[in-house]
Amino acid sequence: MRLLLRVIPLCVTLPTIVADPIIVITAVPWWHVVIEATVAVGTIGAALVALFGEAFRAKFFPPRLTIQLADVLGEAARVSIPSPGGGAPSVGDARFYHLRVRNTRPWSPARDVRVVVLRVEEPGPDGRLQIRWTGDIPLGWRHGNVLPFLRVVGPDTYADLCSVVRGKWLQLLMLIVPSVLELPKSEATNMVVSVQAQATETTSNILRVRISWDGGFDTGAQEMRRHTTVEEVD
Repeated sequence: MRLLLRVIPLCVTLPTIVADPIIVITAVPWWHVVIEATVAVGTIGAALVALFGEAFRAKFFPPRLTIQLADVLGEAARVSIPSPGGGAPSVGDARFYHLRVRNTRPWSPARDVRVVVLRVEEPGPDGRLQIRWTGDIPLGWRHGNVLPFLRVVGPDTYADLCSVVRGKWLQLLMLIVPSVLELPKSEATNMVVSVQAQATETTSNILRVRISWDGGFDTGAQEMRRHTTVEEVD
């Protein structure tokens, strides 16, 4: 008798084992952290400057204006002189004297700058200076025919103070001339002019300039000093 054995396959389901996730911490050099922080601060700073830079600068680092005589020798020039009879103008020799407006913080521009005459003093009967006029009338800018009336001053800027024309007169170069000053002067004259640069953000020192003219003229710079003296006074 033969025995038949039948093998019945046994299927066993084993549970799936998933390993816990492993968190790997990599050490970062300290200098890398510093660089990343610096970049972040710089980015934020750039954004703040773009948004509030001008207001911040005007608040904490406003422009600083000073005014002084540019050159005691003045500048030679040729000018057009109107004809009294309405004919063709003539051309004559002249010498111009200028004021220098300086911003000691040129990276913080001064806006809407003008130079004004605040006071004019002339000798009285006793020879002592007396106040002849006070106000705030602007002077013209050097080459002002091609420049705006109000300037933005970063680098040095120049304003016209006065001019002397051969055989004619001395003129204080105010944009509006008060009649009480009796300008231009066609005879020897002496005056002290107080001027100041004024901007939206600030004002300069007040500068007093003495202008003396004996009525003569010379084309040489040094020779002209015998006839005209323009100098700062206390």
